Parts: sequence; structure tokens; C-alpha cells
Amino acid sequence: MSENQKLNFNFEVQEPKQKNNIVVFFLKSNDYINDDLLTFPYAMKNNLAEVKEVSKIGSVKNLILNNKSKKKLLVLGSEIIIGNKLKQDRVVDETVVVSGNSTAMLKVSCCEKNRWSPSVSEDISLSETLLFSKARTNNAEDIYNSQKNNQFRVWEDIDEKFEENEVRSITNSIEEIYRKRKKNVEEIVKYFQPEDDDIGVVLGIGSRLVSIDVFSSNIHLKEYLPRLIRSVALDSFKKTGYKTFLKKKDVYKFLRTIEHSDKRIYNINKEYLGNYIRFNDDLVTGTLLSLDKKMIHFYASLKELSTPPDFKSKVA
Repeated sequence: MSENQKLNFNFEVQEPKQKNNIVVFFLKSNDYINDDLLTFPYAMKNNLAEVKEVSKIGSVKNLILNNKSKKKLLVLGSEIIIGNKLKQDRVVDETVVVSGNSTAMLKVSCCEKNRWSPSVSEDISLSETLLFSKARTNNAEDIYNSQKNNQFRVWEDIDEKFEENEVRSITNSIEEIYRKRKKNVEEIVKYFQPEDDDIGVVLGIGSRLVSIDVFSSNIHLKEYLPRLIRSVALDSFKKTGYKTFLKKKDVYKFLRTIEHSDKRIYNINKEYLGNYIRFNDDLVTGTLLSLDKKMIHFYASLKELSTPPDFKSKVA
């Protein structure tokens, strides 16, 4: 995939796979890209990255990120940073790449609105899921329109998700919704396994496409795929599971819709590496992050404009 406004795609769409009402199209590429980026989950798990509040007072919209590795660090938009050492859980606004051995200000939004104080515990970690797919879509649209997330819409989306799932949380932590659904979600996650030449995935619910994520390497896809599937699964429990009518042609139609959307090129914040192409219209929204003329992460989602019809054949 090139970084120009035409967005040339160089992958092949595979046949759909379905588990319950989650549908996955893997995207296969014959191009081998050997990049030196660490993923945020790997870095946090291996003490190669550190996150903390900007000060004792703190800032809802910012956290300090320290990349302790020599390698560049990939932080995906919609990753959820949790832990009682923080004043509240946060969600990353947009995908960024941070230089090796450097410190950067990470732009975030609150996803736990009824807490603003650290507890006794000193833990900070990443959630096993990304922010659910509807909120990811809304965040991408807000950033396209104003270059920042709408905090009130984030809270509204989370409140709506609590109502849908009949979950209660004293602090309104989005993590509580995932914990309630974890057993069901993990059965779906284990079913979908990428092959070694897959670099991306298109996800759907029933007979409606939801999103596409493409990475610079197979390693990054394998790291993030479980989190991507969890984020879509959290939006799927109120929808009855029927055998999908989605075909490869629907994915190609999705890609053509992205091609025809309005696009804007942005130079990235000096604390980060790379450049953005952001796109948005009535049907789709998303972002391409590139570095040294190579695609690092491509994300797009279809907006929920209508409810797909029910179909006759249910799936187990």
C-alpha cells in the first residue's frame, strides 16, 4: 500500500471465515517487510515501555510514554491503558510511532469517567481488548473533523454499551464490559488464526462489514488480531447469529468506497514519526499512518447507517 492519496492496495482478500456472528476475511500479501517496530503490548509486557501521569495533578487528555527500547514503538489507536496507578483508565486517541529511547506525550481520552484518583495498587497495563468498534469509528471521525477526540461522545458510547450489556460499574470502566463477556469472546478469538503471509484483516458482524486493519508485518497482525476481534465481538452480542451473506466482492466494494472518500494529508506531531492520510465521508472513516514511504498501519470502518436484514440460516 502506498502513502499517496490514491491508496494502492497490494494484498489479496481471502474467503470469509465465520464463528458465531463474527466474520473474518484475512488479507494476504506476498511482500515481505522486515521492520524494526515493537508493538505496545509486547513492550509493556517486557518492561520496554512505561506509562505514567504527566504530573501529580494529572491531565485527562495526556499521559507520558517512555520508550525504553532502541527500537521504534508502535502504539495503536483505541488501545486501552488500565491500572490503579493511573488516576483513571485511558484510551489512546490515534495510532503513533515513537522513536527508540525517547519520551513522548501520548494523547488519550478517559474511558472511566467516575474515577480520578490512584488506588493503593501500583499496576499499569494494557487491556486485552481495544475500544469497541462503534467507538473506534466515532473517534476516527472526530479526529478527521477536529484533529482530536470528542470526550463527551466517548462517554456517551460507553454509557450506551453499559446499557446494551446490562453491566454496572461504580467507576464506569469499559473494562468491566469485556470482563463480563470474556468467556464468550475468547471462544471466538481462538477460532481465528492468521497464516504467516497474512498482514491484515477485515471484520464483520453477521452480514455487515465493520472494519479493516492492515499492518506492516505479519508479526504485528498476530499481536493485535485477538484485540481487534474482541473489540468487534463487544458490539455483536445484541445481534442474532445467522450464516453470513458476505463475500469477497463486498470487501472490494468497501475498499472502493475508501478510495472515493475525502482525504486529507497531515504532518504528524514532532514527538512522533511518520505522516497521516485521514479520510472520511458519509459511509467510511479512517487513517493511514506511513513512515519512510511505507505503510505502518491502515484502519478504516464503515459507519452504521442502517441495520442489515435477518437471514434464514442460523449458525451454531
